[in-house]
This record gives sequence, C-alpha cells and structure tokens, in this order.
Amino acid sequence: IRDTARHTFDLAAEIPLRAVLLRCGVEEHLLVAVVHHIAADGWSLTPLVRDLARAYASRSAGRVPDWVPLPVQYVDYTLWQRAQFGDLDDPHSLIAGQLRYWESALAGMPERLELPTDRPYPVVADFRGASVAVEWPAQLQQQISRLAGAHNATSFMVVQAALAVLLAKVSASSDVA
Repeated sequence: IRDTARHTFDLAAEIPLRAVLLRCGVEEHLLVAVVHHIAADGWSLTPLVRDLARAYASRSAGRVPDWVPLPVQYVDYTLWQRAQFGDLDDPHSLIAGQLRYWESALAGMPERLELPTDRPYPVVADFRGASVAVEWPAQLQQQISRLAGAHNATSFMVVQAALAVLLAKVSASSDVA
C-alpha cells in the first residue's frame, strides 16, 4: 500500500492515476487508487469515490452501473479549450501569450524559499513532503467564509493569502510565488 501511495508519476509517460488491486484473502481485496493532484483536487475526490463505490456495488450484484450518460466528455472540453486558447506552437495564440507572461513574471524566482530550518537543506532535494493536520474552530471558518464572500473569493484563496503573508514574514522575502 505504501509503495503504491508513494508512487512518483512520470506525467510525460503515464496517466495521472494509478490503481492497484491487492488480494488480502480468498474473498477479500483492497483497491488502492492514487490520483496526481494535476488530475484531481479535493472537490473531485468525493464524486470519484462515490462512482467507484457505485460501480463496485453494481458489479458485485452482477449488474452494469446505471450511470446517466454525461452530456459532454473530457475530450469535448479539451477540444473547446484548444479552440479558445490555441496551440503553444502558435506564437500569436492566447495560450502562448499567457505562457510568455508567466515565464516573465516568474523569471529570477529562487528555486526554493529560504526559510529558517532546524537543519541544513539537503544537497539534492527529494521533494518528499509531509502534512500537518490543523483544526480550527467553526467560528474561524465562518469568518474566513465571510471575508472571502466580501472580496468575491473562495475560502481557499483567503487561507492561501494568509499563508503567503506568513511565509513572507518568516523568510523576510516579499515575493513568495
């Protein structure tokens, strides 16, 4: 399970989803599915798990899942997106212009934010991360939601902005892109 969960995706060579079915016993199996964050976010995990559970229940009962056909497929979205933004190979396309903008805006940014640490940075970064669970009171979440609503933003944007301010103060840097 750990090996599957820690799988490093090669996005140039493989799809951003890895699923492994493990046999735990004669009638017991465990499905481990890992989705790269480029392909799914927190909002999309709930419908993904719901659809997997529905498919499993249907197949276990010898039925085909009774999903309503979607009005559009992902390929439809990609075709629409290509029509809207153009092709990166076309220097006059909207997407090429946006890429130039961000390359310019982020030019000269350091590889990493220099934060005070309790040990030296490794010579070669392994990019392994960790997580810290943070619980805050419902009242704080309500305040964040109100602030977000007052500025036509999401709660995520408010928390991300607060994190950027914290990182700027801790690192003594004004740019924490």
